[in-house]
Amino acid sequence: MTSTAAALPALGPTLLRWMLGAALATSASAAFAQSAEDGLQDAVGVVEEDGSVTAYSDPFCAGFAESFKKNGGDRSLMPECPEEPVEPMSMSPHAKGERAGLASALAYVDFRKHQKANGKDLPLLPGFYDKSQDAWIMREDGYYPFTSFDGDPYAVISKEDVGMGVIDRLGHILVPIEYGQIGFESTRQVISVRDRKSEKAGLYSIQGEQLVKPRYDAAELIDGKHLLTLRDGVYEVLDLKGKALFSTRKPISPAGEDRFWFMEAPQRHGIMDTRGKVIVQPEFTYTSGFQDGKLVSQKEGGENYVIYRDGKVVKQP
Repeated sequence: MTSTAAALPALGPTLLRWMLGAALATSASAAFAQSAEDGLQDAVGVVEEDGSVTAYSDPFCAGFAESFKKNGGDRSLMPECPEEPVEPMSMSPHAKGERAGLASALAYVDFRKHQKANGKDLPLLPGFYDKSQDAWIMREDGYYPFTSFDGDPYAVISKEDVGMGVIDRLGHILVPIEYGQIGFESTRQVISVRDRKSEKAGLYSIQGEQLVKPRYDAAELIDGKHLLTLRDGVYEVLDLKGKALFSTRKPISPAGEDRFWFMEAPQRHGIMDTRGKVIVQPEFTYTSGFQDGKLVSQKEGGENYVIYRDGKVVKQP
């Protein structure tokens, strides 16, 4: 899965805030603005602690805001007002909003408890994880207010004109929010990134450790145990901590069991060990993987050979 940075759409305000007179500020928690022409209700106001009133377009959103704040939710991080459910028909819009606000507030409180108990030595993104929506909720300029995890433990977060990064459900920033492209390797061991300006590739561990700085033409995980980079025609094999093992100008592919195929023209393959030492000469026409210390390959004449992990080559009868 790969994501590419794009300009975020303008985020139109969903709440209209204005100051009402002292009489309204001391009235009940839900105040109603009326049209000068027909006197019909066209907004619902929720009185804040400072005496100001936040107006909502309908009673459902007013109930949601009141309940979220009353039940422990952080007012500055309140989620967008969700869509009002049709059922139950017997419940008023305001009561439905209160029910939805309570659910979001409880999710917020529960999240804060888990975040405190599972702290890592990583920066935290403002906002909170709403389990009921499987999404990150935040109110920061330049960010989407709602970022879905889509069932994954990690999500790509974007900031307008800055770049993309990766967070977990506790808000730990695993990959700094500065890259132009993010990709997840299939086994979720590493995260690939590309610099916004240079477009060079780098790698992070899924725990948030930078393994390879973004200065390579290509970088990837191979065989589940090693990293492979390419820069200016030089291939480099590294361990999972980013420590370089060896480099070569010959194209490299995994052979399994800590062995690597290399290729020389014209399409002839040999095998190296983890130090880059050639243990099998490039005489074979196709590659396969080691299993239990051996594999089968073939030379130009069509003869089959068993190649052992220690470099021994035996022609099959």
